[in-house]
Amino acid sequence: MVAERALPAVAGDKSFAGRLFGPALAGTGVAAEACWRADGGLRVVANGRELLAAAVKVEASGFNAERVRLSWYDDAAAGEYAFFVESPEARAICGQNAPAAHAAKLRGALAAQARTDRRFRLGWGVIGAVVLLPFLLLAIFAFNADPLARWVVGHVSPEQEAVLGDMTLAQTRAQMTLRDRGPAVDAVRSIGEKLTAGSPHHYRWFVAERDELNAFAAPGGVVVVFSGLIRAAKTPEELAGVLAHEVAHAELRHSLQAMAKSLGLRALVSLALGDLAGGTVSDGIARLGELKYSRDAENEADREGLRRLLAAGIDPRGMVGMFETLARSEGGVLPDVGKEKGNAGDPASEKTDKAAAKDAEKAAEKKPVRVAPPAFLSTHPPTEERLASLRQLLATAPTGQAPLAIDWAAVKASLPQK
Repeated sequence: MVAERALPAVAGDKSFAGRLFGPALAGTGVAAEACWRADGGLRVVANGRELLAAAVKVEASGFNAERVRLSWYDDAAAGEYAFFVESPEARAICGQNAPAAHAAKLRGALAAQARTDRRFRLGWGVIGAVVLLPFLLLAIFAFNADPLARWVVGHVSPEQEAVLGDMTLAQTRAQMTLRDRGPAVDAVRSIGEKLTAGSPHHYRWFVAERDELNAFAAPGGVVVVFSGLIRAAKTPEELAGVLAHEVAHAELRHSLQAMAKSLGLRALVSLALGDLAGGTVSDGIARLGELKYSRDAENEADREGLRRLLAAGIDPRGMVGMFETLARSEGGVLPDVGKEKGNAGDPASEKTDKAAAKDAEKAAEKKPVRVAPPAFLSTHPPTEERLASLRQLLATAPTGQAPLAIDWAAVKASLPQK
């Protein structure tokens, strides 16, 4: 049970700042201060109001376990409150003044942060150890980035790549809501498993609750499909076309090569030295879905994706169909509202035509409304040349594949309503 009443802010050097989430509060939370009570409870003040909690749960939270989460259930509000202690100074005060009932759990939470940070450094240290020496020796040839990146990636084992996939997944979870179960995830997984048979990677399939038309495959077999892309796909075969393209990038290690180029020589050296203070690595992982591939890589992923679709017995025309659907919305102009023409010689029609002409003149003075390209196209631009090549490959491809046994209407209906 939580008591609530108007009071001034928490005072004294035993208080610590944080952010409060809970019933009737903004979804982004509110700034608050807290202090421990002698009886082991917690006193929190937010917006001039006080909440007193008796049974408090203590745990580590957030990517890299960098926050302490203090939570309790409020019977009256029928919901849970959570107070996040984020800054190192606040965590230190929270731990120093915690009552005996919570001191051990707080020490464990703070220790979890240190352990996670060590694992993070260790994982990147493994990759950094592999790439540091050749990059230093070949620094003068750094302008030749593509061959160099391929050489480096060739010395990264699938086990090391899986470590990078785990870190990418943790970072992605911190940025967006990922679903790993439900009809949409089941559909993605059932298609994906057909496309990745015999792969050295252990694939994990997720659906992100995002409206963007996007998807990406991280090194090590982590595949994320945005719900907006599923809504845009007319058939499961169209989704399969995108998945085949993304899986091809992962199997051909394009994403790992793109990350190596994106991070750059300076970042790779800092990784090997264990210097992650600048956040370069975290930023590189966070932007995985925004990495751009070369034209050669896109063409190669197209061909490999089509090969995998055919090997899995999936109609490959879905890939072209989906890319064509996305391309039609890329940088297009919203159509004007149609105007019906009147009958010749009709005075009413003449007035209508004059009014329509004036409207047309006004519309001509306005700039056309541009439609932003889908997120997938901004990183996978399907040029006319690529689409023509895909159509040419399809012309000689086997036909007669059975439709995927997926209730596509039910899959779309299972997605959260916009």
